[in-house]
Amino acid sequence: MGIDKDILQAKFRNEYQKASINLIYTYNWITERSREFFASEDITPQQFNILRILRGSYPLPLSTLQIRERMLDKMSDTSRIVDRLIAKKSCLQR
Repeated sequence: MGIDKDILQAKFRNEYQKASINLIYTYNWITERSREFFASEDITPQQFNILRILRGSYPLPLSTLQIRERMLDKMSDTSRIVDRLIAKKSCLQR
């Protein structure tokens, strides 16, 4: 199935416009699937990112500064997110 069928648009100004629209459509599709996954696991994308980083460094520990350096979203408040993950783990162990 092509983008023209997915969005019900047969004509595009040129191949660049078609490619751009396809990228936006794909980005939105991936974002929605990610949102559904994160909601089903009760985590945020930033929490997932931290868990991904920690899994990659295992068994070596990382400081919050080292985690922040590896984050995809550099603006995230790493310390706060780590604290929430720890609190979430505590709630699950009760």
